[in-house]
Amino acid sequence: MSKKLHYAWIILGCCFIIQAATTGIYNNCVSLFTPQILKEFGFSNGAFSWTMTIRALVSSTSLILVNRVFSQKTYKKIYVICATLCSLIFISQIFYTKLYQWYIENALLGFFMGFILTVPLNLILQNWFKSKGGFALGTAMAASGLSGVVINPISSFMIKNYGWRSGIILLGVISFVLIVPVVLLVLKWSPEENGMQAYYEAEESKPAKETQKRSDSKSLIIKSIIIIAIIYCITQYTYSISVFIDSLGFDVGFAALVTSAIMMGNLLGKIILGNLIDRYGAFKVMNVATVGIAISFLIFSFLTNKATLVIAGFLYGTSMSLASLMPGVIAEECFVSNIRGEVMSQMTSIATFIDAIFYLMISYSYDIFGSFQISFLFSVLLCVIVIMLSQKIEKEAKLLSD
Repeated sequence: MSKKLHYAWIILGCCFIIQAATTGIYNNCVSLFTPQILKEFGFSNGAFSWTMTIRALVSSTSLILVNRVFSQKTYKKIYVICATLCSLIFISQIFYTKLYQWYIENALLGFFMGFILTVPLNLILQNWFKSKGGFALGTAMAASGLSGVVINPISSFMIKNYGWRSGIILLGVISFVLIVPVVLLVLKWSPEENGMQAYYEAEESKPAKETQKRSDSKSLIIKSIIIIAIIYCITQYTYSISVFIDSLGFDVGFAALVTSAIMMGNLLGKIILGNLIDRYGAFKVMNVATVGIAISFLIFSFLTNKATLVIAGFLYGTSMSLASLMPGVIAEECFVSNIRGEVMSQMTSIATFIDAIFYLMISYSYDIFGSFQISFLFSVLLCVIVIMLSQKIEKEAKLLSD
C-alpha cells in the first residue's frame, strides 16, 4: 500500500515556483537588458548601476520588517499585493526615457521585493521540514537558477527579434501568473494551518532534532552577518556579466550563454549543496564551494576564451547558491529557534545594504579602469576571508552549544 504524499512536498513545490518568479526573474534575468538600455539611451555603466544599488538599499529596509509582518494571518495578502505591484512596476520601465525614472522604479521594486524574496520562503520551509531541511531549501532556491537557464535564452530571442521592451513585458507577466494562483490556492504557512505535522524522515529523528542545542551569542550573530555580507557582495557580478562579456567583444547571444551557465551553476549548486549540507554541515560545504568561486574569478581575469568563460560562469553560479542557502542554514545550525527569524532578517538586510555599495564599486571600477580584472582579483581575496571566517564561526558555534 503506497504512502500518501506529505503536504510538505507540495509546499516545497510552491516555494520553488515563487522563487523562480521572484529572485529568478527580477534578479537573475535582467542583466541581458542592461547593455541594450545603455546603448539606446547613452547612460554610463556606473550611472546605470545606481538602479540596482538603490533597489538593494531600499530592499534592505523592507527585509528588516519581514520577520515582524509575515505570519499565518498576513502572508497571502502580502504576497499577492507585492507580487502584483512588482509586476506592474517592472513592466512600467518600457515607457522610460530618463535615468531618474529607472532610479524611482528600482526604489519601489526594491521595497516590495523585500517582502517576497528568500526570507519568507526560509521561514515557511523551516515550519514544514524538520528532516531534509537542507535538501528542501536547496531545491526551492534552485528555482531561481532554473528560471535563469530557461528564461535568459527566451529573453535573448525577444531582444534580438522584438526589442528589449517586449522581453520586459514578458518577464513581468510571467512573474505575476506564476506567483498569485500558487499563493492563493495552495501555499500554507505552517502544518498547523492545515491540521498536520511537519515532515520527518523517520519518527526516531524527532527527539534528536528537537533537543539539539543552539546558541544566542551576539558575537556569533555578528560574525554570521559579516560572512553573509561578503557572500552577497561576491554575487553582485551577476548584474554586470553581460557588460563584462560585451567588453570582451562577444555578442548578446554569447552573453546569454554565459549567463545561462551561471544560472545552471546556481541551479545545480543549490540542489547539490543543499544535500551535502544535510550530510556534512554548512561550513565544510561553504568552504569547498568558495574555492570553486575563487577559481572562477581567476578564470574571468586571465582566461577569456569562450570555453573557459562558460566554465567560469558555471563555477561562479554557485555563489548565488551560497547566498540563498547560507542565511537560513546558518540560522538553523547555530541559533536557538526563538531568534532564527530575526537573525535571518538581520543577516539579509545588512548584507543587502552592503552588497548594494559593492555593486556600485564594481561598476565604477569598470568605468575607471576599463576592465573588471581588478575587482575580480579583489573578490578572490574576499573568498579567502569567507573560508577563514567560516572556520571561526563553526568552532565558536560548537563551543557555545556544548
